[in-house]
Amino acid sequence: MAKLMVIIASGPDQPAKVKAGLGFSIVAQQSHELEEVKVCFFADGVDVLTERHRGQFAKLVDKIQELEIVTIACQMHAEQKGIADEIRRVDPQVDVHYVGADLVQAIKQGFEMVTF
Repeated sequence: MAKLMVIIASGPDQPAKVKAGLGFSIVAQQSHELEEVKVCFFADGVDVLTERHRGQFAKLVDKIQELEIVTIACQMHAEQKGIADEIRRVDPQVDVHYVGADLVQAIKQGFEMVTF
C-alpha cells in the first residue's frame, strides 16, 4: 500500500495552496487507500501554525489532527522566524523538531512526497 507525505511549504500569504495541501491530506486519509499519511509544515508553511495565522486554517488543521494524521513542523525554519515556542504553545499536537532526517526516512520507506 502507498504512503503519502504532504509538505506544506507555502505560507499564509498563499492560502489556496495551504488549504489544498491540508484538504488533500484529509481526502487521502479518509480514502483508506493509503497505508499512512503524514503532514510536514516546512519553510514558510510553519507560519500557518502561529497564533496570528492558524485561525484561517483551523478547521483543516483540527481535522487532520482529529484523523490522527502525523503532523510535524520544521524546527529550523520555525527558529529562523522566531516562532518555534509559539507553535508549541498554540498547537501542542504538532511535533516541532528538526525534520530533515524524517524526510530522508520517509523517502527510504517509500512515501510519495507532494508539496503545496
